[in-house]
Amino acid sequence: MKSGEPVNQRRKRAYHAPKRAAAAARTRVEILTAAQRQFEQRGWAGTTIGGVAETAGVSPKTVEAQFGTKAALLSAVVDFAIRGDLEELPMTERGLGQAVEQAPDATAMLERHAEHAVSIDARSARIAWTVEAAAAGDSQVAPLWQRMRENRRSGARWAADLLLSKPGARPDLTREEAERVFLLAIDWGTFRTLNGELGLSDEQVCQWLLGYYRRMLLAPGR
Repeated sequence: MKSGEPVNQRRKRAYHAPKRAAAAARTRVEILTAAQRQFEQRGWAGTTIGGVAETAGVSPKTVEAQFGTKAALLSAVVDFAIRGDLEELPMTERGLGQAVEQAPDATAMLERHAEHAVSIDARSARIAWTVEAAAAGDSQVAPLWQRMRENRRSGARWAADLLLSKPGARPDLTREEAERVFLLAIDWGTFRTLNGELGLSDEQVCQWLLGYYRRMLLAPGR
């Protein structure tokens, strides 16, 4: 900025920048929320940039300017659904993830992990189904589904390694067995079966997971 620029002009720019950033963030959330609804209700093939724009109350050019292609929009929706916000902070570094890591023993860790898993799946299980269903027949979606599966495996490994570092885990428990247990627990299909098909509430799903964890992963008497 030039030194001769009027002071009031400098103040005006500093005052409006946060408002513009906040407005841009709100627009992005509105687009992602509208897109998630469209993808979940209409599927990959039935969702259009124009339809998302209309639902979000913006122009198609605004959606394209922010996300580019429909495939990129779907990828952004998945990230938004899993995280629950626009922050790019990894799930293990967020509040519930940190609570899982800091648990004093295996019992507390599993209680916190069940809550953590359900909070993520409640937001993302339906959009995960959209991606999975489309991936088999569309090369634009297949890489996204592969990334989601790899992230799920990574999440199961993280939980397994963490559990084995806590007192109270089953003495004969292997890393491979623990990883399999967590992989099934955090699978979106598991949540959809318990919540959608069996009609369990989020809290009931959490309690089901906790019972499953206790039977499979904890030392007798824990």
